[in-house]
Amino acid sequence: MSSGSAKMQKFEVGVFYVLSSIIVVYIAVEVIELVYQFGKALFIKSPNTDRLLITKEQTAMVLPVFFNILIAIELIDTFDVYVKEHSIKVQSILLIGLIAIGRKLLILDIGHNEGIQNIGLAALIIALAAGYYLVKRPESQKREIS
Repeated sequence: MSSGSAKMQKFEVGVFYVLSSIIVVYIAVEVIELVYQFGKALFIKSPNTDRLLITKEQTAMVLPVFFNILIAIELIDTFDVYVKEHSIKVQSILLIGLIAIGRKLLILDIGHNEGIQNIGLAALIIALAAGYYLVKRPESQKREIS
């Protein structure tokens, strides 16, 4: 292994630790935010609702935070795999994309979008889901054989 390659690998590991530390702090802040928003939603009753515990607006505040946490956890896993194996798992990237689109769908008011935006979003969801299926399929076939 050359000296330049070793230095580059140490640099990558250092960047990984910096990014992971930032994401861990971000996850901690988001967990606190999630607990706060959920607690607030449970204990502050809105008079204009027929829902028992949480209104749609409160749900719209809580769920995106939950998805942010999932995305951050997947990013850490992706960074970890890259540093250890020097490869990026396409499956992880597609999963992050699907989670991000799921988050976007929860906060999106589809009724106020133009039709072309909804079609584009649908096409993106289909493409990510199909890609994830195609990447995941060989893995599940290997398990069935063995």
